[in-house]
Amino acid sequence: MKKIIKIILLGICLVIFIYSAYNIYNYIKEENANKKLKKELIEDIITEVPNTELTRDKEKTPINVNFSTLKEKNQDIVGWIYSENTPINYPVVQAKDNQYYLHRLINREYNTSGSIFMDYRNNPNLEDDNTIIYGHNMKSDEMFGTLQNYKKQEYYDNHKIIYYFTQEKNYEIQLIAGYTASLKDDIYNLNEINQEQKEKLLQKSDFKSDINIRETDKLITLSTCSYEYEDARYILIGILNEI
Repeated sequence: MKKIIKIILLGICLVIFIYSAYNIYNYIKEENANKKLKKELIEDIITEVPNTELTRDKEKTPINVNFSTLKEKNQDIVGWIYSENTPINYPVVQAKDNQYYLHRLINREYNTSGSIFMDYRNNPNLEDDNTIIYGHNMKSDEMFGTLQNYKKQEYYDNHKIIYYFTQEKNYEIQLIAGYTASLKDDIYNLNEINQEQKEKLLQKSDFKSDINIRETDKLITLSTCSYEYEDARYILIGILNEI
C-alpha cells in the first residue's frame, strides 16, 4: 500500500514539474518574442540624434520616430514613448477597450507581455486633462517594469524626463509624482482635475519634484501593476509639454 502511495505522489510531483516547466518555457518564449519585435521596430523606426546636435539645440529630442513606416505596421499605433537609458522605448497603441492589447503585441499576436497602450477613453491627440497609458510590470524590467524605481529619489533625479512622440508633435513629460494607488484613485478619472487635486498628487509622491503644477497643465499618467495589496498599481505622473 505504501509503495502505491509513493508511486501516486511521485506521479503528482512529476505532473506538477512538467506543468511548471511548460509555463516557464512559454514565459521565456513569449518574452523573447516581445524583445525580438521591439528590437526590429527600433532598428526600422528609430533614429538616434547625435549628442552634438542635442547640445546645439536644446529643443531637439534624443530620437526621431518614423511614423510613416510605423503606421504601416499597425493603424492602432497612436504614439511612441521613450525614456533615456531605460528599457522604455515602445510604440503606444489604442484599441476600442483596455483588454485587447493587454496580452497582444502590436502585431496582434497573443503574448502575455502585451503592449504599451493608451486608455480607450482618451483622445489620442492628448487633448484630455489626463491621458493614461498602461504597461505590464515585467520582472525583466521590460515594458513598465522600471516604473517602481521611482520610489527612490535618486532614480527620479537621474530620470526626470520621459519623451512622447506622435505623428504630428513631440512632447516632453516632466515627471512630478509617483506613488502606489488603487484603481479607485482619482487619477483614473478622466474628467477635469482641479488644482486642489493636482496639488494632492505632489503630496502623495515617493519623490520630490521642484516643478510647479498649474491649473492649465495637461497630465499624462503611466500605470503598471504593483503588489502591495490586491489590485494595487504604481503610477507615474507628468506634465505634458510640447517641444
